[in-house]
Amino acid sequence: MFELDRKISEGTEGIANDTAHFNGSLEEIIQGTEGTLSTEDLQDPSSFKLEAISPHHVPPEISAEPEIKRPGFMVYDDWFLIEGHQKQPGLYWHGFTGGQEPKPIDIWVCSPIHSDAISADELNESFGLLLRFIQPFGTWREWAMPMHLLRGNGDEMRGELLNLGVKINLDAKKYLNNWLMQQNPQCRITAASSTGWHSDGQSFVMPNKTIGGANVRFQSEYAAHNDFIQKGDLRSWREQVALRCSGNPILLLSVSAAFAAPLLLKAKQQTAGGGGIHLIGKSSHGKTTALQVAASVWGGPNYVRTWRATANGLEATAAALNDSLLVLDEISECDPREIGAIIYALANGQGKQRAKRNGGARDSFRWRTIILSSGERTLSAHMQEVGQKIKAGQEVRLLNIPATDRTYGVFDNLHGLSDGRAFADSMKQATSLFYGSSGPAFIENLLKDKDSFPEIYAEFCDLFPTSDGVESRAAGLFALIALAGEKATEYGLTGWQEGEALNAILELFNSWRNFRGQGQTETRQILQGIRHFIDRHGDSRFSGLEQARATYQGDNIDQRPVVRDRAGYWKDTQQGRFTYLIHQHSKKRPRDLI
Repeated sequence: MFELDRKISEGTEGIANDTAHFNGSLEEIIQGTEGTLSTEDLQDPSSFKLEAISPHHVPPEISAEPEIKRPGFMVYDDWFLIEGHQKQPGLYWHGFTGGQEPKPIDIWVCSPIHSDAISADELNESFGLLLRFIQPFGTWREWAMPMHLLRGNGDEMRGELLNLGVKINLDAKKYLNNWLMQQNPQCRITAASSTGWHSDGQSFVMPNKTIGGANVRFQSEYAAHNDFIQKGDLRSWREQVALRCSGNPILLLSVSAAFAAPLLLKAKQQTAGGGGIHLIGKSSHGKTTALQVAASVWGGPNYVRTWRATANGLEATAAALNDSLLVLDEISECDPREIGAIIYALANGQGKQRAKRNGGARDSFRWRTIILSSGERTLSAHMQEVGQKIKAGQEVRLLNIPATDRTYGVFDNLHGLSDGRAFADSMKQATSLFYGSSGPAFIENLLKDKDSFPEIYAEFCDLFPTSDGVESRAAGLFALIALAGEKATEYGLTGWQEGEALNAILELFNSWRNFRGQGQTETRQILQGIRHFIDRHGDSRFSGLEQARATYQGDNIDQRPVVRDRAGYWKDTQQGRFTYLIHQHSKKRPRDLI
């Protein structure tokens, strides 16, 4: 296997030799291409100086002709000469015509394309090729192409290359298939079918780059939509966004939650799944702004999704954002009949099992994520719209935080602005100008951090007091978010004071406890159901335990309460309170009481 800093084109079949013409040296082409396998793998793409030449522009003074070996393929990144005739850049088949007197033939197959590495997953399956090609606007692009796309006539493969900007000679389709099948580059990389942590937490894969491991690439049938886009630098984000979260517990929680998702694996809280925070409160009071601020850790304004999606769609989104924050706005837009199951799936980290077209089971989506949600009502209230009752497992997977009853809606500190609306508008503007830098920076610092995250996480959990199992699980999520916020501060990403994120999240944990009320959810629901049952039925299904018929005047039976389908009796405690005694047979019919 080649060293990662070695030029990967060296010795690769089909790459143009040094007699072909390029816009600069081969060294510039290889090392300057975003995503190629070199020690500068994570360098700023803006430093790439290679200028692509349009096929419609003919450079002057081409004098040397490349040495052509026939039959065979050659790739040219620049214009070149054959027998004095200028040829446009691209992949060529140099062969011969048929017949008794064969003549040389040169067929342009497609625009410049290179095969830089062979890819396979950690089980030595899902083989592919790492392709590098030039797009119409002059930028180089990578795609880890699964080899199975060459099945049949290869239409799927060509369709995706066309979508990515590769120009293809449709009269020479078989030549592109043949060239791909002949490729055997000596460099080997690991194919990652999902974003997030790989290689036992030693590399973090994004659709456009890998942090911490240049020999791992994201591989999919289609070039994945990249949510992890960046605008502005880290310093600007820290000064214009993060620093103004200071003094605002809801914003501190939101940003810390964005940093928390990568810690699910590092802190070994869970090997799969995650949990969620749901900001509830009045409309137009800053909830969406809090979501946008959190989203700016990883991407732009479009990183914020809405709950208006199918269960399958949300599963795919969660998988695409594995080990990152999942932001969902306005819970009322989700189907109340499905949302309970969706919450279980999102927090548990696994989608539905699906069948393959030819039989057998397909791999289901898997992910780890932290959900940040918003809405005017709770998950419970939304489910009650269709007569469903929330379960404790659902409630603890999406924790309700009252968010809009603070000093200025969601906000407490306006940092010198006149009112909450002005502050919200200012934060929205800032998050549209500076985003996507702090998430990758957090990952880079995590990879260098030598602390034992499971031990630190356990210490943070001890700071959150609990009284039952539901609170214990919720405290685990709050502790993880607090740990993430403090680590981001330690890494110099936020500009917050030490302990500021922790104190804010402790405050909001207590806010969640007070909003939830004391007692376990199932117990609370049973007691509420019994109270409702007694209020609704009263004397029609209960009567006094020691009440004598003689206490009624005369023989008028209309004065006597009629009890049908008796549920039990009540007993006067002589202290202004009544004790209700319920028949055993009624206890066996919980639907009567709950």
